[in-house]
Amino acid sequence: MQQDLQTLHAHFGARYPQWLLSVLMVGSMAMVLASTSINVALPAIMADFAIGRPLAQWLSTGFLAAMTAGLLLATWAHARFGARRTAQLGLLLFIFSSLLALAAQAAWQLIALRIVQGLCAGIIQPLAMVLIFRVFAEGGRGMALGLYGLGVMVAPTLGPTIGGYLVDHFGWVAVFWLPLPMCLLALLGGYWLLPSQRERTTPFLDVWAFVLLCLALFSILGALAEAQRFAWSEVRVWATTLIGMLAFAGFFARSRSSDKPLLPLGLWRHAGFRSASWVALTLGMGLYGSTYLIPLYLQTIEGFSAGRAGLLLLPTGVLMGVASFVGGWLSDQLSAALLLISGLLVFALSAAGLGWLEQGASFAVLCFWASVGRVGLGLLLPALSTGSLDILSPQELAQGAGAITFVRQLGGAFGVNLLTFFLEWRHSAEGGTRVAEALAFQQSFWLMAAVFALTVLAARGVRSTVH
Repeated sequence: MQQDLQTLHAHFGARYPQWLLSVLMVGSMAMVLASTSINVALPAIMADFAIGRPLAQWLSTGFLAAMTAGLLLATWAHARFGARRTAQLGLLLFIFSSLLALAAQAAWQLIALRIVQGLCAGIIQPLAMVLIFRVFAEGGRGMALGLYGLGVMVAPTLGPTIGGYLVDHFGWVAVFWLPLPMCLLALLGGYWLLPSQRERTTPFLDVWAFVLLCLALFSILGALAEAQRFAWSEVRVWATTLIGMLAFAGFFARSRSSDKPLLPLGLWRHAGFRSASWVALTLGMGLYGSTYLIPLYLQTIEGFSAGRAGLLLLPTGVLMGVASFVGGWLSDQLSAALLLISGLLVFALSAAGLGWLEQGASFAVLCFWASVGRVGLGLLLPALSTGSLDILSPQELAQGAGAITFVRQLGGAFGVNLLTFFLEWRHSAEGGTRVAEALAFQQSFWLMAAVFALTVLAARGVRSTVH
């Protein structure tokens, strides 16, 4: 017998929405923990498997790219299998891949398992927002979304901090079993609390469009990774780039001609949505790129342990959560464009500050500049949601929210990849020494500062209305 939200609410009583919210938070936090805690383990993995940054970055970009693609499968999976079965299958596959990672003997095995985990995360995470909107339809939705958002923001803060401590004491394998207790708790709670009802009319799944998108993402990311080790004239570089570009062209062509496209390209007919998309790309680069780059810099150049590098990121996440709440309140008082410009400039200042620092800076100074950047990101997140969705019709809101999330994740995957490419290029160009590596990191931070400053031009085109 299929159980819907109303049946479960009647069975569990008035506290059911709060219990469901708790399960959704735990599941989402487990996925976010997995995406961010790996960054403090990268130096240990690189040393253990004798690999360089071009290959190690796949542990982050592979997860993000698969998560990006998984987001487009989420609506179909939830309708086809129901929320309960979708979450169960995703969590079980995630747990199984985490356990397999403990026995990995080669870097490519870890990368493949991270890609599987990213796909699971992309399918599972949108489930939370859908169910929160439905179960809190009669009131309390704002508070529920605020609590959920706070939990999701705490996770990337705790991930590097706890993960770094565990890596110091148990090795890199610790980051793979770190999310497992939360996954098991979500699996058990979801069995009782998640609805099992399926939709009678399952949304159309364009399998060919999904295959083309995955081929495009991984081909171009792979080409950029190979270009860090080989010349662009090498077949493995230019041929992979060509395949990726052709696959992207095929994906867009199929999306334009489809009645029910995976990615609704019609949303970009709005000039304001196009501008917001540029901001979302940059936000993804800053959010995931800095989370990747800062721990690597702290351990490679400053000589921090994994635990100390994670500890430095703890206050940055707290400030990001506070800034996000303040940004949400300010979104009702000020224009989205003004908040976006402010957030972009604050993060640009932070990246420039990190780029300006010389090797040997104190823990407090490094923490200060990293925290400034998180304040900027906290201001950007609610303003981007407001600015991108404000111009859409009610019928386009759900599609618009999914599309902006997709673009932000895309910016994260390519942002980490491009930063690694730039870092390796500048390291080689500066002479390949340890001093050159420090200069390369400084220049990478300056690059992020420049990208965020230039994105101000796009932010000015976002609709500027005060609500």
